[in-house]
Amino acid sequence: MSKCKFWTVCVLSLMPTIVPAGEEAVRVILTQDAGAELQLEARQRPLPQILKKITEATGVPIHYSVLPKGLVTATCVGTTVKQVLECLFDKKADLIFRYAKTASKNVSLNHPAEVWVMGTNFGVEEACTTTGMQTRNPATGMKAQAGDTDGVDKLLERAKTQDPAQRADAVTLLAAEGQANDENVNSALVSALSDKNANVRAQAVSGLARRESGDAPAALQNAMQDVDVSVRLMAVGNAGDNAALLQQALSDSDETVRAYAGTKLEELSSAGKAQ
Repeated sequence: MSKCKFWTVCVLSLMPTIVPAGEEAVRVILTQDAGAELQLEARQRPLPQILKKITEATGVPIHYSVLPKGLVTATCVGTTVKQVLECLFDKKADLIFRYAKTASKNVSLNHPAEVWVMGTNFGVEEACTTTGMQTRNPATGMKAQAGDTDGVDKLLERAKTQDPAQRADAVTLLAAEGQANDENVNSALVSALSDKNANVRAQAVSGLARRESGDAPAALQNAMQDVDVSVRLMAVGNAGDNAALLQQALSDSDETVRAYAGTKLEELSSAGKAQ
């Protein structure tokens, strides 16, 4: 039985919280305690700041596109970076871990050499319960409900702004919350495929695939030719049962893409044998 321990507390808060003088808002502690070698404590801090602190403490680069904008309070304890990140995101993100073949002075073989946070799925009112506490997860900002035309229209406008972070955020929310048969949403996602920002392109690929759009197959294929590795990773992550695309990805120039495609093919093969 594993001795690893996990705790997580996620809180949505739009109001600033006063941190007592002398106390750090984010702490990452490395110990020799079995099952608790890596400890994270964060109080009312944005996810990018928390991830940066983990990278500084462990030497593991963490890449991401769009993250929820709420402030997070979390306590996560485990043996590896993988365990702590899985605790922090509470299974509401697609995490990709690449491991080095040999240890370096900065990264041990117990930790991944690199991490990608490919997508997040937090809801404004989605609750998580831990140790008897009822809390709420961080929100991604504006949330458009199916049938909420005003919300969708606002997101369509945000998808055209000059700020790439706003565009990526809007594309993510449109894909998740836009009406399934809304051609305006589909057109916005198709347009985002050629955005100059890689994060926007990656979210558009994911959105079209999740919506099972008729444009998804071509989008996935074109994404495999993208110059940015995060877009290609997103295509692999959303390939589904497209074995041909995954086979193509095995020849990618990037080791992470190749490894991810291999994992997906193994999952596909295992699923086929189980049927």
